[in-house]
Amino acid sequence: MEFNRHISRRLHEEHAATLALWGRVEQTLLAGKTDTALLKQAAASLGDEVSRHFDFEERELFPRLTAAGEGDIASLLAEEHVAIRAAAKQFMQQQDKAIALELVERLVGHIQKEEMSLLPALEDLLDEDADRELIAAYAAG
Repeated sequence: MEFNRHISRRLHEEHAATLALWGRVEQTLLAGKTDTALLKQAAASLGDEVSRHFDFEERELFPRLTAAGEGDIASLLAEEHVAIRAAAKQFMQQQDKAIALELVERLVGHIQKEEMSLLPALEDLLDEDADRELIAAYAAG
């Protein structure tokens, strides 16, 4: 799907980068290999994902969805944030294979939900002014 809103495009780009990185992690681990540099890169990326990205969605986007009658998806995504944060904390402390594979599964499923529900909803919900405000707030991060 092509997104017209700046914030939707930005989140979509971050989702694509996350999927690519964690796809490499999954392939490496399933091949029985250990790539310490890749795991460190994944841990660093994950730190930004679960703080800046999730916090922004919870603070700025989920309330807008709820106000527009899309509270169910906002609640589901927020619940997933809690589970992903817990697994991310464990991974960043241990960089364990089983935790990494759990994160891949959780992140992929979560991103798919956001791509199919959150981002299209934002396309319909936001006007140009709101989009400008949101992308500026996200950039200021």
